Amino acid sequence: MESNMNFDNEVLAYLSTRKVELMEQHDEYISEHNEIREVLNDFLSSVLLHKPDDVFVFAKEYFHSFNPTPLKNKPLILVGPSGVGKRTLIDLVLQEYGDIFDRKKSYTTRQIREGNEKAQGNYYFIGQEAFQHKVAQKDFIEHRELSDGCWYGTSITELDRIKASGKIPIIEVDVEGAIEINRQALEGNFLFIYPPSFEELRHRIGNRIETEQEFKIRIREAIRQIEMANNSVLFTNRLVNDTIEDAKDQ
Repeated sequence: MESNMNFDNEVLAYLSTRKVELMEQHDEYISEHNEIREVLNDFLSSVLLHKPDDVFVFAKEYFHSFNPTPLKNKPLILVGPSGVGKRTLIDLVLQEYGDIFDRKKSYTTRQIREGNEKAQGNYYFIGQEAFQHKVAQKDFIEHRELSDGCWYGTSITELDRIKASGKIPIIEVDVEGAIEINRQALEGNFLFIYPPSFEELRHRIGNRIETEQEFKIRIREAIRQIEMANNSVLFTNRLVNDTIEDAKDQ
């Protein structure tokens, strides 16, 4: 019994000594790396500012910008509301670097619009049942119902098709789609697109729609998307899309 007590005391003494040694090592390391306190203090300040419901997801978004993974071959993810010119920028990228990038085609349940939309090849048009089947098969890295009542989704199979061709996918999504992509752990280069002004945004959206009601819905949604982006730490890369030439220079 006495030998056991002596052994226990020796273990406790060792652990106590080891604890002191580790604390001294930790203090020394922290004193040599002041950036640790800066990073953690900045993160805590950001958490208190945004007050996220899910701190784990917020932390992943926050530290995404610290990711040392090389940018090469990671999908280019253009994010922004309707009317900021995402598609125009994609056309510009493909015109200049079509041998490197390829546009991701989205799946949607909406009807084909008049004109040459199908020939442009921006969407796969499928029925509601086929769309939900792909959801059940977990083929979408992100999907959601938009304000027009139709479903849109980014297919993993489609991204694999582009990667298999040796090119980098360009993904066009809104803020919620981008957050979901990040939540699914797809590494990408996220770029949020701003309009040059609110008046210009109203003008661009007004040229696309036919009814006042649809115009109001689009404007409210655009404002909501911009506010979400401003309150997210995911979008460290931002671009004001004023003119094509300015955007190209940036």
